[in-house]
Amino acid sequence: MPTTFIGSGSADADTLAAALGTTATATSPAPPAAATWDWDWEGLLTAWRNEVAALPATEAVVVCTWPEPGPGVPLLELGPDHWRREVEWPTALWFTTLAVASGRCRDGGAVVVVVDRPAPLDALGHGAVVTVGDGVVNLVRSLAAAEGGRGVRVNAVLSARPVASPALTGSAPLTTFPGRVDVEIAGAVRMLLSDDSAGVTGTALAATGGRA
Repeated sequence: MPTTFIGSGSADADTLAAALGTTATATSPAPPAAATWDWDWEGLLTAWRNEVAALPATEAVVVCTWPEPGPGVPLLELGPDHWRREVEWPTALWFTTLAVASGRCRDGGAVVVVVDRPAPLDALGHGAVVTVGDGVVNLVRSLAAAEGGRGVRVNAVLSARPVASPALTGSAPLTTFPGRVDVEIAGAVRMLLSDDSAGVTGTALAATGGRA
């Protein structure tokens, strides 16, 4: 089906788009250069909101504003600048994107949000990723309730993409853990977009090989 893919421009996001048979319809902005207390992000988010709002409506919308994976930083070592860049900015970007992107889905269609949310076993040193992921899941549930009246389903696919380390934390039930973007993640997205998931909304599907 025609799919609106809103990505980050990262290599993994482009891989996912290709696996779904589409390309990025819109590429989210990078964070401002300086994450100081008075950093200016309002203009970036306003321009981005307008860009997403101008996209054509389709029956399937996939949102994946993945950044390139970076090194983890223990929660207690997150300085103010790092917090603003790794938590405040991506959270604001997700909210801005999803609030508009859900409206670009036609009645009866489906929205799938792909977000990094490592399992507790892998979360050490990645508090920022977990904080953002949990916030996105709550936003997905709220959007599912808001859009259900017109038959639009909104679900999330959770990825362990940036932090999975079986050598450090043991194996998962499936030996393919942590999986591939173009196989496990893409497969989960296709499932949630399909008519076979007609009764599924407001859920978070962990495509992480069964990692608890």
